[in-house]
Amino acid sequence: MSDSNKLGMLIQVINLARRPDRLAQVSLSLKRAGLTAETLIAVDGQLEQSQSQFLSKGEIAVWKSQINAMRKLVATNAQFSLILEDDANLGPEVNEKFLVEIKDLMERNQLDLLQIGYIENFYSPSLRSGMLEFLIALLRNRGTKDSSGLRFVNGDFRAGAHAYIVNARLAEAISTYVPEPPLIPWDGYLESLARGQVGRGDIRIARLVKSVVSQASRVPESPKVDSDIAT
Repeated sequence: MSDSNKLGMLIQVINLARRPDRLAQVSLSLKRAGLTAETLIAVDGQLEQSQSQFLSKGEIAVWKSQINAMRKLVATNAQFSLILEDDANLGPEVNEKFLVEIKDLMERNQLDLLQIGYIENFYSPSLRSGMLEFLIALLRNRGTKDSSGLRFVNGDFRAGAHAYIVNARLAEAISTYVPEPPLIPWDGYLESLARGQVGRGDIRIARLVKSVVSQASRVPESPKVDSDIAT
């Protein structure tokens, strides 16, 4: 099993206490990858007392859980944290060697956050939007090729916050200055932060061209999703 101190990366799984089945599934996925993780008890939306005109109690709970994961990273000596929701299913590419390559990629390209898992079938290019838009989408999705051979798209974060890596610098900034949910869900916030980085040198957010972590709760090509969100 991997040593998070050796990796310089804290691996966290955000888990609802009432969903030990999910924790068992993601733990098995991590074991197959030769990785170990710390469990962070999620804020439960069913017990959430906060009210919002724009967010559901579940979305508020996701926010608070993700912020807690950011704070936990800041409280450790790790440089990075791989944050997984408890419905994450690691692909065969993900192992200790892969995470070392990802950490090196982030350092070389000065990335603060890299999304390694998202909902792929939401983003299939379509000619319905027009030939020009279709070609632009294809070209953009090629991304930038790192010396490791991995490709990433800078300034982009897609739906699904079930698997991403963040450095301690950004984790501290977000948990300090955005402690409470704004008007949009967590993944929407990271998407807006990624798109708003143009012309700024202080934040760099990107995603891998190919998602390597899926969601066990989401059946591919189906609208059916486990009603209990990961956090």
